[in-house]
Amino acid sequence: MPKRMKTGHPRILVTGFDPFGSHFVNPSQDLAKAVDGRRVGGAMVTGMVLPVQHTRVAAALEPLLDDIDPSAILHLGLAAGRTRLALERVAVNVMDYHLPDADGYCARGEACVPGGPAAYFSTLPLAAMHAALTAAGIPAYVSNTAGTYLCNHTMYWTLNRLQSHSKPVLAGFVHLPLLASMVAATGTDEPSMDFGLMLRAVEVALATIAERLLADSRVPPTPPEERTA
Repeated sequence: MPKRMKTGHPRILVTGFDPFGSHFVNPSQDLAKAVDGRRVGGAMVTGMVLPVQHTRVAAALEPLLDDIDPSAILHLGLAAGRTRLALERVAVNVMDYHLPDADGYCARGEACVPGGPAAYFSTLPLAAMHAALTAAGIPAYVSNTAGTYLCNHTMYWTLNRLQSHSKPVLAGFVHLPLLASMVAATGTDEPSMDFGLMLRAVEVALATIAERLLADSRVPPTPPEERTA
């Protein structure tokens, strides 16, 4: 996707992943492409597809934080077996893969960021997102585990990197169920969700994030303490 430089509008970065493992598609990839270039509320959306490999994820995200200066980051990823959209609350500082990454590497008990804290909490408005998704009839829940694969790593790396960013940035991760076509192709008995419903869910999540950004921008600055002689 083409690089989009800084504008006067707040920008929301949405990422998805390439297909991985035995999956021939990844709905998060197509969702990131589908919302790229959209305007939601007063915010512009930039979509990006990430590789399923931790060092290349960091290499892709690092320059983008400076290039587009996002006010919010919504990472998307696939989680087979999930029955609903999972709004991830926490990312832990552990890489422990259940299958190799795109380069054939299989991490075992490694740190996402050596020397980093044990975990980070999402800074997205999860409660508001969950309420909005439920009101729209979209199955969703707040999850307390993002796993220990690339999704967790990406969420953790992002929140760690934002600690040194020049401004506060909302960031977090949402896991998606399998597509119905993916279940049909494997012949397994697993939960799935239609792509159109997933897209609607992302639209609702983005609208909620944009509302939070607008509300935050209207908060008056704290007046300086009065100086006394």
